[in-house]
Amino acid sequence: MLLNGIYAQLILIWATILWFAFSSRRSKLESVIKTLSVMLTLLGLWLGGIWVYPPVYGLAVICIVFFGLVVLHFRKPRRASSKLKLFCSNAPLLLILPLACFMVWQGVAGRKTPVGEFIELDPPFRKNDGACVLSGGISPLLNFHIFPSDEPRDLGQQYALDIIKVGPSGFRVKEGFRARPKPKNIEAYEMFENTVYSPCDGVVVQQESKLADQPIGGSDKINTGGNGIVLQCGNYHVHLHHMKLGSVLVDLGDQVKTGQEIGEIGNSGNTLEPHLHMHAETVIEEGDAHVHGSPVHMKFGDRFMARGDCF
Repeated sequence: MLLNGIYAQLILIWATILWFAFSSRRSKLESVIKTLSVMLTLLGLWLGGIWVYPPVYGLAVICIVFFGLVVLHFRKPRRASSKLKLFCSNAPLLLILPLACFMVWQGVAGRKTPVGEFIELDPPFRKNDGACVLSGGISPLLNFHIFPSDEPRDLGQQYALDIIKVGPSGFRVKEGFRARPKPKNIEAYEMFENTVYSPCDGVVVQQESKLADQPIGGSDKINTGGNGIVLQCGNYHVHLHHMKLGSVLVDLGDQVKTGQEIGEIGNSGNTLEPHLHMHAETVIEEGDAHVHGSPVHMKFGDRFMARGDCF
């Protein structure tokens, strides 16, 4: 899903830019509408896009290229054309405008602090360590976990976060820019083997540490959470999953303190690449994390996190 999203985003960006670059200038109004349409598309991609390849500053480069094209476009001589050519030139707007409006709407709505039940947590990573939200928020475009289901397990994680790490250069892989958006080497990812810290005081009610890390592109559809723990923190179960084989440092029944080291990030379970899956749900039965409650929003230092936000 992530790789498809990256490719779809790149295709949308460059198809829109190239359409604008090669479009003729027939009237001032037509040129203004085309320019505003591309600007709205770029705004929608900024708000709702997956900026891990290229990193978010890649959008700045794209915007510079676009504004250069705008200057060139308005310097073009105007050309008269038939109604058929005029329609063919502007037909892409029928796709671009609705898609751009959808992305802007989803990007803005998905970042609003929702009304409802919250649990206050500490970040599971150190501040300024580069940990950022890949999937999170309250709209389906921003959060892969918001989907209809009849499974209580799936419904309980609808407000989940998938957290990755980006390096100083803004890339989520250690080698920086590369032709392949998704390298096969698990150790190439910045998040791999990163230490995870407990986000709350609680007791371990579920623990797994013996599952193999999946190769990039592989996935464990049976043990979906992979290695990790579930903490009962007051009236909530806090799930932390996809840790490295043998890295979990706490056992079932242990009392855990906020900020305590609990494991390292791996690639176990149903996972796209090394990341931390985290969600919270209400406790239905004390000490039993297999009985799933209702999803609960999470705040970190009174901050609601969505895609692109960093700890």
